[in-house]
Order: sequence, then structure tokens, then C-alpha cells
Amino acid sequence: MMERGLNLNEIRYLLDHLAFLYRGPDLHDFLVTKETDISNRKQGQGVLLIPESNQKLDPENIITIEQVPVLFPCSKETEWYSVEGTLVRFHHDLLKSAFYLLSGYQEYVNGEKDAHGRYPWKLSIQHQLGVTGTPVVNYYFEVILEAFGKLCKIIGLPFDRTVREAPVLFLSHDVDRIRKYSLRNLAYVGMQLLKIKPDPESLGHTGLLKNLMQLLKGVLFHLKDPYWNFTELKELEHKNKISSTWFFLEKTSMENSRYHFRHKKIRLLIAELAHKGDEIGLHGTLESSEKPGILAAELQRLENVCDSPVLGIRQHFLKYSNPATTKIQMETRLLYDASLGFAEQIGFRNSYAWPFKLYDFKEQKSMDIWQLPLNAMDVTLLGYMQTPLPEFLEALHPVIQEVKKFKGVFSLLWHQCRLDEQAYPGIFQVYQSLLEEIMGQGFHSLTGEQVVVSFKSAGASGKSLSI
Repeated sequence: MMERGLNLNEIRYLLDHLAFLYRGPDLHDFLVTKETDISNRKQGQGVLLIPESNQKLDPENIITIEQVPVLFPCSKETEWYSVEGTLVRFHHDLLKSAFYLLSGYQEYVNGEKDAHGRYPWKLSIQHQLGVTGTPVVNYYFEVILEAFGKLCKIIGLPFDRTVREAPVLFLSHDVDRIRKYSLRNLAYVGMQLLKIKPDPESLGHTGLLKNLMQLLKGVLFHLKDPYWNFTELKELEHKNKISSTWFFLEKTSMENSRYHFRHKKIRLLIAELAHKGDEIGLHGTLESSEKPGILAAELQRLENVCDSPVLGIRQHFLKYSNPATTKIQMETRLLYDASLGFAEQIGFRNSYAWPFKLYDFKEQKSMDIWQLPLNAMDVTLLGYMQTPLPEFLEALHPVIQEVKKFKGVFSLLWHQCRLDEQAYPGIFQVYQSLLEEIMGQGFHSLTGEQVVVSFKSAGASGKSLSI
């Protein structure tokens, strides 16, 4: 578990991410990781010493400074750094601490998956330390840039932080189910009552019987289907000046959607959403996350019914493995992925509130696709966390405030089929209040593509970046 210091490629990976956050000289030119390297620098040149740790991650040795955990401490110091003339001396290995979280290292070395092929939240160091809701890497980067800014001032070099106008709301919808009132659903609930099929939501006999009667009524009387609520969603988003991204899922033999992109109803829906200024993305099937070639074919089928190139993806069920899924996505010309969130808990899977790239541990370089971290999903709150509807905003508030603090990106996923008032009485009002609260706090709404493009352009510093 990393019983060594970072190598040059791993350090460069972190510095390339830092380069999007400031304008000034290349931090690499001032960085040393060993005391013996200080004497090799010219007098007055300026040195930023971030010591390297050769220790493995040991939760018993982790220290906390200003409520932020340091994964790889190098001393007993409770200050981040000290300034000694033209030397800024850090007391702990913040680079290795940041790399462990941001790169996806803990998932890469663990490799364990849940029943849906996902890295379990309860195995993460974020869960162990109770910091899932804290973008720890942002705090590390903030301290490093604060110190580097002081050093530049001392030695008379220009340094400015990248200015970001406001925090961003990245609202997305995974279009998994578009029809509730169907004979198939009716039969499935019937089999649940007969205990032939499982009851994952633990509705029991009474709840399942109620569902059966609702479905029967909807099918027999051709009632408006609560899953086909795209008009209502767009009216609400338009009212709040929100543009969203819709991830469409192809039908296959596995547990994916029950529609094809080529269906007229879907083609018309995609055209209407795009016309309203929304982004169309691909919801990669369960097969596509593991088998090369499948994802490219799905992307082509979706683009066949779109007027614009499809640049974003989210894997179905958040089924994602690095490097396997990342490399499959890189075989296409997709710009970004939006899958990296914990299904069981809201917060920051890679402890970062801005777009980033995963690391290729074999090739020792950045993966060539951006990640838009997923912070909160309706299923997480409704299912895994069992959060009562009136407490949704309270549960999300700390994460929203952390994003706001760094003017980062709050990624919210809401399935349009999870706004079913029959299943969740009062859910639409909760959703509406949540959007109004977020936008009322000064967030700007951007689609996934707009988030990545604006982040890259705002951080363009003129330095040569490998990512």
C-alpha cells in the first residue's frame, strides 16, 4: 500500500491538476521532496519542500490539521508548513495524501466489488475516517497553493489564483425506465406477491398489493404514465434557469432499459430536449463497462439519432472499474465520464469537487478522459440511506456547502422515474425545493460538456500540461 514516496510521473500528475487552479510559474521548478535537495538550489531561488513519506497508509498514524486528515504525516507538527526565508517547508506529505485519494489508487489496489460491480463505500478510507462529505484533496491543494503564493511573493514572481465566478450545479437524469403502466411491470409485481421474485424495497404484502392495484388501474384506463414526465421536469428547470444532461440507456438482454434509441418516441424526445438547450449523453449498459467494442457501438447508435456529437457518459448502476472501464471509454472520443460517486453515500468518492482525471498505474500517466464526480443520487437518499423526504435538503446541505466553499461542481443525479408521486408522495415538491435552494445560493447551471470546457478554459495558464 504505497510503502514508498511518489515517483516523478505521479508528482507531475498532481501538479498538472494544480496548474488549472492558478496562473504563475510552474510549481515543479521549485519543488523538492528531500532535505538533501535544498542545497542544490541557488541562493534566493526559492524552494518548496514537501517531504516524501515511505510509509504505508496506517489509519492509526493519521493526524488531523484544521479538521482535515493527513493520510501520510511526516512529523508530529500540527501546522501545515513554515516559512524560512526563501524556503517554504511542509511538515507532511500532502502530495502522496492527495494522490492516494484523487488517482483512484485505493480502488485499484483493493479491487473488491459489490454485487453490481462497484467499489463499496464501506471499504473506503473516506468511510473509515468519516470524511466522505469532505473534498479533502481540495483542502490539500488550497494549502499548497497558499504556500506557493507566499513563496512567489517573497522572491518577486507573479502569482494569481484562477478566478471562478460561482459554484456550479451539474444536474443530470439517467433515463432508465420510461413506462410504469405496462403488462410486464404488472406481471412482475404479481410474481413478487407470489414470492417468485424478490422484494428489494421491502414493501411487504400490503405495499406490493397497493402497487399491483395502481398498475392495474393505469393499464386498464390508459392513465398518464408517471415515468413520462419530461415536460414537467423541463418546465421546472426552465423556471429555475437550469439546463440538464440526459443519459439515455440502450435496451439489451441484460438489466438495462426497455427501449431502443431508434424508437420514434425516443428520437422525438431527444430532439426536443436538445432543442431546449439540454445535453444528450450516453448511459453505458452493464456490458459496456467491461467488454471492449460494445460501448463504441452504443455510442454510434445514440449519435445516429442526435444532431450533435455525444461527449458524456455515465455507466449504468455506476458500474465502473479503473483501468478497465476507463480504457474502454478512451477508445471512443468521449470527453467526460460522470459515474464516480458512491452509490451508498452522498459525498466525494475521490475527495475532489472539481473535474479531474484518473491515473493509469501501469502506463504511469493520466487517463485521457475527464471525470465529473457524482455527489448525490436520488436512489442513494431514498434507498441506501433511507432518508425521509423532509430531510433531503438537510442531508445534502453539508456537501453543497463544501462545493460552494471551493466554487466547485455539485453533481446531482435524479432519475425522472423517481419523481413518481404514487411511489413517493411529496417527492416532486422536495425536488423542486432542492433545486430552488441550490440556485438560490448562487450556483450556476451547466451541462456536463459546459462544465469541462469552462473549467479547462478558466484554468488555461499557458503551461504545458500532460493531462
